[in-house]
Amino acid sequence: MPKFRTVAACFLAFLFSASCNQPFDPRAPLQEQIVVFAILSTDHNSQYVRIEHSYMPSDFDPTTYTSDNSILNATVTIKDGNLTYRLRDTTLPRADTSRFKFPLKTQVLQGFTPEGGKSYELTVQSLKFASVSASVTLPARCFPTLGLSSPAVLNNPGSHEINTAILCNAVLAGNTKGYIGRLFVDYDVLKGNEWVEERAEVPLIFLLSDQSDLRVVTYPQMTPRPVTGRVTMVFTNRSYQATLNSIAFERYKTSKLIFNRVVFQFLQAEQNLYNYYNVAHAYRDPQSMRLDEPTYSNVAGGAGLVGAYTLDSLVQLLPENFSYNSR
Repeated sequence: MPKFRTVAACFLAFLFSASCNQPFDPRAPLQEQIVVFAILSTDHNSQYVRIEHSYMPSDFDPTTYTSDNSILNATVTIKDGNLTYRLRDTTLPRADTSRFKFPLKTQVLQGFTPEGGKSYELTVQSLKFASVSASVTLPARCFPTLGLSSPAVLNNPGSHEINTAILCNAVLAGNTKGYIGRLFVDYDVLKGNEWVEERAEVPLIFLLSDQSDLRVVTYPQMTPRPVTGRVTMVFTNRSYQATLNSIAFERYKTSKLIFNRVVFQFLQAEQNLYNYYNVAHAYRDPQSMRLDEPTYSNVAGGAGLVGAYTLDSLVQLLPENFSYNSR
């Protein structure tokens, strides 16, 4: 019996030493497939679709992978009821070239604006890969309305208390999963001999309640749709005036300015875009390391996202004698 135990122990030791010499790779084998990324939107008349294939980096740092995985000459179509539109190849400049040096290769459908409340089906066919598809339904329009006293505050902020509320109401569509309500100020600034139109966003909350410092503020974020669908965005005259002051007395204190309008925007995201947004943003905790971050895909036969949003705006024109206009 002792001899048998010695032989068994030596055999186990051999197996253990052999297994230690095998490199450990926690990654699953690469399954090449089409990866699609597209967000249909009602505020653009050109829709873009990125088509690539999956890849495996040589090491465990995906940022070291810099090859071009675009799938060229794929047939991409968007079906709108009985109508089918085919997209064409195009390239777009890349804002950040620190990793990828080549331009974005994508497909575009120009002169096409999706309608709120309608459904669309996107299909991708390629010679190398199996065809993939995804469908999406845009939220119906929400038609924002201002609170009763809000126009007076917007037109003449200096004559109202600093904490006076500026309200904008909306009834969100039934298939809306998340929304963002934002407030912008549009103005023209004279740069040299040319008037240039610019836009500034009004913050939602000052993080320091006794100050009006635009460096410590929060702006509206994606929010789940309430059960009733009725929402009200509440801004304050304080944040509105702080934005105006920043433009008139800090950014362009020596330039001529004309403030034209304020614009309320409601972005309604359907379920695919909303779910993808949450996966991409909800787990970014700087205090911990997450190894269980999920992925999200609604592309049948492949991977990626085909989402959509509906954007509605309410415009309040400012008077010609607006107090912040240059004299």
